[in-house]
Amino acid sequence: MSLRIARPWKDPKTGVYHLRQRTPADLVARLKGQTVSLPIGEVWASVTVGSIVQASLRTKEPREARLRHSIADGALKRIWNIERGCDQSSTPIEVCVVAVPSPDPYRNPTVAPSPATITDRTLTVGELFERWASDRADKRAPNTIKRYRGSIRSFDAFIGGRDIRALTEDDVFAWAVRRRDVEGISPRAINKNDLVAVSSVLRWGAGRASGRILSSNPAAGISLDEPRIAPQRERTFREDEIAAILSAALAVQPDPRNPTLSHAKRWCPWLAAYSGARIAELTHLEQRDIRTEAGITVMVLRVTKTGELRTVPIHSHLLEQGFLAFVKSCGPGPLFFDPTRHGKRSLTSPGELRGHKVGKWVRATVKLDPGVDPNHGWRHTWKTRALGAGIEERLRDAITGHRVASVGRRYETPTTAMLSGAMGRFPRYRVETILADRP
Repeated sequence: MSLRIARPWKDPKTGVYHLRQRTPADLVARLKGQTVSLPIGEVWASVTVGSIVQASLRTKEPREARLRHSIADGALKRIWNIERGCDQSSTPIEVCVVAVPSPDPYRNPTVAPSPATITDRTLTVGELFERWASDRADKRAPNTIKRYRGSIRSFDAFIGGRDIRALTEDDVFAWAVRRRDVEGISPRAINKNDLVAVSSVLRWGAGRASGRILSSNPAAGISLDEPRIAPQRERTFREDEIAAILSAALAVQPDPRNPTLSHAKRWCPWLAAYSGARIAELTHLEQRDIRTEAGITVMVLRVTKTGELRTVPIHSHLLEQGFLAFVKSCGPGPLFFDPTRHGKRSLTSPGELRGHKVGKWVRATVKLDPGVDPNHGWRHTWKTRALGAGIEERLRDAITGHRVASVGRRYETPTTAMLSGAMGRFPRYRVETILADRP
């Protein structure tokens, strides 16, 4: 006999989703008219028990409604269990909760019900992550969720799919140590990426939004000691490196076998040099993203680290090189990758893959110093040159997409004209002059 799965009910008039459940026949006569408290999103809703228990989920978004419904439905089932005195007639997925000497959440709605998702089956880290990702979909950048997924998979594999409610700080620390000692990941990368990802998901699991699935966050405060590593060189490109990279890009010829790759090699280093944009922001550009606004030619970066769209004026030197003619020669769609050549099962976006290939090509072609990043180095270089050109910090940050430093600055939104004026002050790369000065 299959088990019927409860789902949110959508009000046909308002479009708002509701939890709508029939009160068990053995409880309805005794509980009718009483009030219970259910977790709905970030709040607790008081609901009167009748033959039907109905509560607004306070959302019209299907995915959010499913998450809220799951939590509220679990809390309601727990109430039925408590009223039955933990008898064994509950459904197979429910579990009875042993009474403790504290106020009953059913009798006192001001006390939050215990986790709505307590069941008699294992709840893995991977499952918790999917719930977190669903809840955070409109609050976190897609790239952040994608980055977290890799760390969560590693952690889940390490703990062997054990129930997350049984995890301890020692489990998290042991995983971090293994990442360092066995997999060769640097302590800084583990602290900055892996532990941030796992802690964020587990913290959500211990919070109100999840129905407090966990009693605490076992990853809180966990970190590895980071050895002090003195930088071997500056992060900006040196003048000879600038000349070598940009001249190599100028020399790229179209490749009929893989035209978008040759396009990326030709234009992405120059676009990065004149914008400080991240390479994946550039490799995701499409023909529609290059346009004119109020007489100013701009590129609209839609795929960004923060998920916030950014409009950047295009430097006049790029226009003189024929960038607009190149864009017009391309068909609709991506400029620097071919979607038909991208594997559908790949976890990495085609734009990111193309960015990696451009970086490898730069490093191999110009024999780049291993101490500087072939793509991200342009970000440091652009900001340093912009500083030297007297471009104010607020405009530098707006062009590169860096977050502003104060609340007051967040009220300042530079116009396209202001950004264009700043870009006009950015000094040209005199590749020919640099090459002539080399010994």
